[in-house]
Amino acid sequence: MKTDCDVVVVGLGPAGTLTSLLLSDSSIKVIGIDKEKEIYSLPRAVTIDDEGLRTLQRLNLENIYLENGTAIEGAYFLDDKLQKLSGMDVPANFLTSNGWMPNLMFHQPFTDALLREELLKSSCFIKLETELIEIVPIENYYIVKTLNLTNGKEDSFTAKYVVGADGASSKVRNLMEFDQEDLDYDKNWLVVDVKLKVENTLPTFAAQICDPKRICTYIPAHLPFRRWEFILLEGESKEEMLKETKIQKLISPWLRPNEYEIIRAAVYRFHSLLTTRFKKGNCFVIGDAAHQNPPFMGQGMMSGYRDALNLSWKLISVIINSLPKELLESYEEERKPHSRFVVDGSAAIGKLMSAYAEAIAKGNPSDVPQELVDRGYGSFSLPPLEKGLFYKGYSDSDSMAGSLFPQPLTMEGTMCKERLDSLLGKGFCVVSTEEVELMPYQKKFYKIINANFLVIEKSMLNENPWLNNVMSKNDIYILRPDRHIFGSTSDKITFEDLTEDLRERLSL
Repeated sequence: MKTDCDVVVVGLGPAGTLTSLLLSDSSIKVIGIDKEKEIYSLPRAVTIDDEGLRTLQRLNLENIYLENGTAIEGAYFLDDKLQKLSGMDVPANFLTSNGWMPNLMFHQPFTDALLREELLKSSCFIKLETELIEIVPIENYYIVKTLNLTNGKEDSFTAKYVVGADGASSKVRNLMEFDQEDLDYDKNWLVVDVKLKVENTLPTFAAQICDPKRICTYIPAHLPFRRWEFILLEGESKEEMLKETKIQKLISPWLRPNEYEIIRAAVYRFHSLLTTRFKKGNCFVIGDAAHQNPPFMGQGMMSGYRDALNLSWKLISVIINSLPKELLESYEEERKPHSRFVVDGSAAIGKLMSAYAEAIAKGNPSDVPQELVDRGYGSFSLPPLEKGLFYKGYSDSDSMAGSLFPQPLTMEGTMCKERLDSLLGKGFCVVSTEEVELMPYQKKFYKIINANFLVIEKSMLNENPWLNNVMSKNDIYILRPDRHIFGSTSDKITFEDLTEDLRERLSL
């Protein structure tokens, strides 16, 4: 049956907007709905990382964040006297293997407004002030029933796929009857955003302040904004914490009341929750609808962006390139374990703050569990995807399957002259340092999946240490459309082995 659209996206916050833009960029017909008419006017997310900027680069939208963001000089755990306990420095001009700075602090109302402009200019059909009522599965499509909140009229349309990006209280998740798993962090925190009235003299690093009297977080948001997060102590009420005099007292070590304007103060329950399923039939959940974590890693929005890219390229491959629908099963297989790591890691940072505070109170700041220290800033990095559409089905350190391939760059000293992800194309890509000779059946297969072939020149390897390091390990890499490595050749794995395995996994 011909449906009204290919994909309906429910919820048009950052994750839903990115999904819609990625899909429409490949000529997929998208209907996007949101209960609200306007974007949320206050900041919630404040951090985008190198992987997020690389994703936005696919759409030439990275400047939305670059022009409204500020790089930080590090992230640390501090004691009650604001002395460093542990953490990491971020050198100026440092670029990760993704070709961008590790983190950028932004002001969400600015960036969301610009993303909304791009969404409204796109080919997506956008229905604002529209509430989801029901999702009715009918054979191989869905009837999506909605309510127009301006006139009270009900409407319905048909879609092949439904993506729930509708936040922590997701209606899509509830309609699909997905349960949530509690990952053992559940505390009340006061979040305060301020706008500076004076020239900034505050640090440009993020800090988890492990004061035995009250742990708190300081975030150097994009100027002129700053954020603090304070844990509520036993017996403290939401009403008490939201009093202006209370907030002023909490911020007094940093600023006097006449030096700032409070633009948001709210008490939140910081949860660690993971939805038990990310997919049912052809209905998916992404972002906060799928996972919620404390903000200590700054990875809430980024987990949603990773969901968006992972799901989008698979939907594009199925809808546009006619790859088998079984490919979509790997969305949950890949994203759920990775999301669990982020949720667990965020909770671990909160637990490390409390452990440091307890140790400081006892006079021995170093007396904290090593397993918590190992989850702190600078002690770990996000892992590869564990299993899914990779050679033999799993990540592998030798072949680098499951890891992100470095972005090709041209450099001038330590400065990036040009980012060249576009050389990899939008689909699968075979990367090598010498031309790959294909057998007839391989030519046919790679044409079917619309693969690109890229031979990396020595001059680029000499300029790019990340790329040079990867290409010195193995000769040929097969990349997925999301830049994750499917697998690579070695003394044990031939290009024919890789091709056959990929062909079998795509059922071609």
